[in-house]
Amino acid sequence: MRNTTLLIVFIFLCFFNKAYSEQLTVVYPEVKAPYDAIFEQIIQGVSNEFGDDIIHLKLPNQFDVAQIAQQITTQKVIALGKRGLRVARKIYQEKQVVVGALPIRPSDISGVSLMTAPDLLFDALKELAPQVTTINVFYTAASTWIIDIAQQEAHSRGLTVNAQKVDDLRTAVTAYNKLFEQGELKNTAIWLPIDPITANEKIIVPVILEKAWENKMPVFSAKPSHAKRGALFSAIPNNEFLGGQLVRLLNTLSHSPNQSTVSPLKGVKLAVNLRTAAHLGYNYSATKRADFAITFPK
Repeated sequence: MRNTTLLIVFIFLCFFNKAYSEQLTVVYPEVKAPYDAIFEQIIQGVSNEFGDDIIHLKLPNQFDVAQIAQQITTQKVIALGKRGLRVARKIYQEKQVVVGALPIRPSDISGVSLMTAPDLLFDALKELAPQVTTINVFYTAASTWIIDIAQQEAHSRGLTVNAQKVDDLRTAVTAYNKLFEQGELKNTAIWLPIDPITANEKIIVPVILEKAWENKMPVFSAKPSHAKRGALFSAIPNNEFLGGQLVRLLNTLSHSPNQSTVSPLKGVKLAVNLRTAAHLGYNYSATKRADFAITFPK
C-alpha cells in the first residue's frame, strides 16, 4: 500500500513539473490596428511551434516593470517589442528569455533580430539581379555583427562584399559619394542594412535611390518600405516564422542557460519594385512574380 502511494505521488509530481516547465509567457505591447496584427502573427507562430499552453501578457503604454515581472510565473518567456525588452532586462538573469520584433544586436539577452539573415538577401539578389558580383555596404559599429555573417555567406555564393565602417552621418555621406564618383559600378549593388546612420531615411536613402537609378545600380534592403521608394527589393519579415524561430531559440537556451545568442531573421518574404526592375533591364516571369509578397508600383 505504501509503495502504491509513493508511486502515485511520484507520477503526480512528474506530471506537475512537466506541465509547469512547458508553460510559456509572451509579453508584448498593446497597440492599435493595423500594428496589432504583427504581434498576433508572431504569437500564432509561437503557438504553432510551442503548443497552446501560452500565457499572454499585454503591456500598456505605461506600466511598472517590476510589477509585470512579478506576474510572470513561467520559466520561459518571449518578450516582444521595446516594451517587452524592458521586461526582459528585468528578468533575463532569473528566467529563460528571448527577445523579438526589434533590430537587436548581440548583448547579454538572447533573441532574434529583425535584421534579415544575409544568406536570404544574397539568394534573392542572385535570383533577381544575377549579373551582380559585388555588394557595397556601409555600416556603423552597431551593425558589425551582421557584416561578419555577410562576409561568410557572400563568399560561399561567389559574391564579394565591399564593407566600409563609418562613424557618423557625415562620414556615411562621404563614403557614398566616393562610391558613385569612382565610375566603375558595373555588376555592383548597394545593400542598405537596418542602420540608423547608413540607411538614414531622410538624408541617405533618398539620395542613394536617386543616384542608383541614374547609374542603373540595384539597391536592396532589409526594410520593407524601401522597395516602395525605389529599391529593387526589400525583405518583409515573415511574422509567423519569427514566432517559431523564437521558440526554437528558447528551447536551445534550455540546454545552455548561460549562453547569450542573437540570430538574424531567417524567414522573410519579398517586396519587389517592378518599375525599378524594368529600368535595370529585368522582366520577371509570371511564375517568379507569383512568389513576391508585394510588388510596386501598385
